[in-house]
Amino acid sequence: MSNHDLTQGRVSTSLAKLTAPMMMGVSSSIVVQTLEMGFIGQLGTAYVAAITFTFPLVMILTSIALGISIGTSSVIARSVGSKQYSNTSGSEPADANDVPRLGTHSLILVFVAMVVIAALCWLIIDPLFLAMGAEPEMLPLIHSYLDIYLPGSVLFTTAMICGSIMRANGSAAIPGIIMTVGSVINLILDPFLIFGWFGLPAMELAGAATAMTLTRFLTLVVTLWYVYHGSMVLTKDVFKGWWTSTKRILHIGVPAIATNLIGPFTAAYITFLIADYGQDAVAGFGVAGRLEALAAMLMFALSGSIGPFVGQNWGAREFNRVRRGVNVSYIFSLSWGFIVAVPLFFFGEDIARLIDAKPEVVKVAGIYLALVPWSYGLWGVLMMSSASFNALGKPLPSTALSFARMIVVYVPLATFLNDTMGYVGIFVATLISNALFGVVSWKWFSVRLANMTKMIKTQSVSA
Repeated sequence: MSNHDLTQGRVSTSLAKLTAPMMMGVSSSIVVQTLEMGFIGQLGTAYVAAITFTFPLVMILTSIALGISIGTSSVIARSVGSKQYSNTSGSEPADANDVPRLGTHSLILVFVAMVVIAALCWLIIDPLFLAMGAEPEMLPLIHSYLDIYLPGSVLFTTAMICGSIMRANGSAAIPGIIMTVGSVINLILDPFLIFGWFGLPAMELAGAATAMTLTRFLTLVVTLWYVYHGSMVLTKDVFKGWWTSTKRILHIGVPAIATNLIGPFTAAYITFLIADYGQDAVAGFGVAGRLEALAAMLMFALSGSIGPFVGQNWGAREFNRVRRGVNVSYIFSLSWGFIVAVPLFFFGEDIARLIDAKPEVVKVAGIYLALVPWSYGLWGVLMMSSASFNALGKPLPSTALSFARMIVVYVPLATFLNDTMGYVGIFVATLISNALFGVVSWKWFSVRLANMTKMIKTQSVSA
């Protein structure tokens, strides 16, 4: 498998080559999740509400794995870039085994971590969801999904790390194709297992979780094959230097995990607030969340691509390419945010009705989709800035931005506006916090990048 040098060629072309496969994979996954929500909606509003309650826990698991993935991508991409710099500058050669060693140790790390965390989550399902506002009679539905999803999450998150290893090496096409094919298989399995087509048992929510688990197992097998045959992992002495690699990965990964975890815990609190308005309101919020993921999928894809691009170019000391690449990502985010906000404003209710036609569900989702999408462009700027900070090996600004946005601004503002405006106030608070911190992140990253670049150039001249 060939790895691609992201430090050469047109910036926009390099980003497009990275993002297109990522976009294909992320968009197919989100489309399938949205269609799956439509299947679940046919089972009844109680099922939609139950799956909505699981979102924060699912996000927590994903956030932990994503933090490790971000750490993996950052250290590998900068190591690849440093190797390219040493090859062209004649400086001291980089460690030839550094990249495969980091890939191997990141896979071991995420597998062990997710086995432990998934087991702990399973033990606290009942008290956790009762505390979130779920009715006791909803617990069997929640269990039917999570009892299968939690073991399957180990497969999903390990496959995620494989994709990060490949993208950090500049090979984006294969993980994108694998994600897309896996999503198609997931979509095919969903109705058979959820509704019990062709004589199969109707497993309902358990069917959705089973389809995901089977698909992720196949995805993991294929991605591991490509990572192994692409020489991106070690074939011997796999535990040698494991602790050193783990410290390097977690130097980025722990703050990234903290950054990502703020979102799920905040989502759990927001779900708790909305639960006061009844099951239909929770379902409407869940429908809007699925459609939001669909609308923002290209920005998610780009945020996953800008990290390897920034990392490789920073390691190779191509500072102007770093700046141009980040600016391209900002322009795209602002443009895409406006493009999706317009149709959601006018047709949000109609789109939500395709998932759950109950009037109150449609009303809640429609209000959310009429307000919050106007902040998507600046939310995308925040995503790009955070991903770029992590790629530079500076994760704390991302954590600070996330903490300030969610804990300092969003939660207090949502609580206050909920008391004064009802759940509409929660949606207004979402819009304000997204927009505000999009601007803050743009300014902070611009200043930090300029200062870091100046410092390295000064050190080079002095040396």
